Amino acid sequence: MSGICPDCGKTWEDARRSGRLGCPGCWDAFRQELSEVVMGIHGADRQPDEEDLQNQVRERRRRLLEDELRQALSQEDYGKASQIRDQLRTGEVL
Repeated sequence: MSGICPDCGKTWEDARRSGRLGCPGCWDAFRQELSEVVMGIHGADRQPDEEDLQNQVRERRRRLLEDELRQALSQEDYGKASQIRDQLRTGEVL
């Protein structure tokens, strides 16, 4: 733990209890603690970059194609199912 913010004197425990930081300097003083909190909420402690966003889009599209494949198979639409299967195999998910 970082201890005390050198600018305002607030402790991490103070910030945690109140749900508020004391000043802009608290962001630096409690960087590690804040990173852990953000990681727990979002699963990441930084804003996604372009590559992260593209990967998320591809993953979402892959899941949608898998759902379409299951639906096509349940409806015995094997032509459509084979097209979707081929898209998934070749990575054509965008």
